Amino acid sequence: MNSPIPSSRPQVCRGGFTLIELLVVVAILGILILLAFPTIQNARNNSYTAPCMNNQRQIVAAMLAYAADNDGRLPDVSKENGGGSETERWNFKIAEYLNIPFSKFFGPNAKALRCPAAKKGNSFSYGLNYSTGDKRIFSKIGTNPPPSGSSNPNHKGSERLVNLFPSMVLIADAHDPNNPESDLFYSPNSPNYLLTDDRDGDGVKDSSGNLALPRKFNCIDPRHASGKAFVCVTADGAAKLMTIREWAENPRYWGPK
Repeated sequence: MNSPIPSSRPQVCRGGFTLIELLVVVAILGILILLAFPTIQNARNNSYTAPCMNNQRQIVAAMLAYAADNDGRLPDVSKENGGGSETERWNFKIAEYLNIPFSKFFGPNAKALRCPAAKKGNSFSYGLNYSTGDKRIFSKIGTNPPPSGSSNPNHKGSERLVNLFPSMVLIADAHDPNNPESDLFYSPNSPNYLLTDDRDGDGVKDSSGNLALPRKFNCIDPRHASGKAFVCVTADGAAKLMTIREWAENPRYWGPK
């Protein structure tokens, strides 16, 4: 039986990748991460929609409970005292119905009932529908006689639920870049902030031309669905994901009947 003849060729043993091979692998991984990042980011943003809806539902449920105890009238934005300052803000009035300390519901350190997709640093991430002109869903109560310098002294307060379409938006994702403490937004036909300009060229008027610092979409903040939609809750307690176009083109979302 013949034994195998040993080969005289030296055996080459490779201990790992060359530098070029390693760089190629790193580059491929980097490209894959870049391609996947938008999908991951969108999935993360979309995951914020459900808790945001839940937060707003809780706030509106508290408003409806308040209305049931107050002749069907929604909580007022605030009350103007004789000196022109505001007291008795709506947040205080519904905090007890939420069973949440006011300090955790509203203010610079608030963490409860805040949209997880909102920009950091905002003290509040939702706004009340301040509607249009003197026909408003939520309003201030003026004093009698009117105080000097009062912006709206004779307003009789917020609407009763019976005067609202079920589709009226009560609260929505909002942010006022001119006033981060604000908790209001305005309808598309508000005489003070009439939407006249399409500044981003998407075919939807988004800004008021009479403001040096525009409140885009009248403070509505579309921070869900990759920045294309916002969460809101209507008078019948339904939470919706709505686009700016839907909001701008349907007056049944804006104010009282």
